[in-house]
Amino acid sequence: MKKAGILVWELTKLAGVMFVALLIYSIINALLLEAAGGMDALEASGLFTVFFLLQTGGVLALITVYYRNRLLPKSKLQLPARDPLSPVWTRRLIGLGIAAIAASYIILFMIIT
Repeated sequence: MKKAGILVWELTKLAGVMFVALLIYSIINALLLEAAGGMDALEASGLFTVFFLLQTGGVLALITVYYRNRLLPKSKLQLPARDPLSPVWTRRLIGLGIAAIAASYIILFMIIT
């Protein structure tokens, strides 16, 4: 029963981190999209799905690094892959996350100009 409680707590922490990160990011996105002319311009270009998939992938890559390197090593949950990500994988995922987010904004700015 104790292990199930720890697992539920870890999943709650992960869901909480994802909720806060995606909420903040969606507020920023809403402001930027409104300044860029709204969702209609993005939908008319046909790149609506690509834009949001890039952003979601980028944010999830950054959340993965944060969870694996900060939250998981301090947990009581015994997992075989509990160690933080290696520095190489940390740099790769951070770079991939930032590149995906930047690419989505490049798409947005190409559409509005």
